[in-house]
Amino acid sequence: QVQLVGLDEESSEFICRNTFDHPYPTTKLMWIPDTKGVYPDLLATSGDYLRVWRVGETETRLECLLNNNKNSDFCAPLTSFDWNEVDPYLLGTSSIDTTC
Repeated sequence: QVQLVGLDEESSEFICRNTFDHPYPTTKLMWIPDTKGVYPDLLATSGDYLRVWRVGETETRLECLLNNNKNSDFCAPLTSFDWNEVDPYLLGTSSIDTTC
């Protein structure tokens, strides 16, 4: 599972804002770079695949799952990724099998 926490400013304590199931341990989580606040709240996670989640007030749902695996018998886990700050439609990934 992944838990999204936030700071309750009145009590100065962290509270769980949202929880969602993630089928494989995450290697990295990253919010969409959005300095102007024009994009929806998107969160990307890497693990077995790259997943993009839409985060709402009450639920988080899978927006898309990106799989570039050519061989269905084996999946090389993703070790990291980064979101392009200039063009948020682009993400780069790296894998344990040394591919990017």
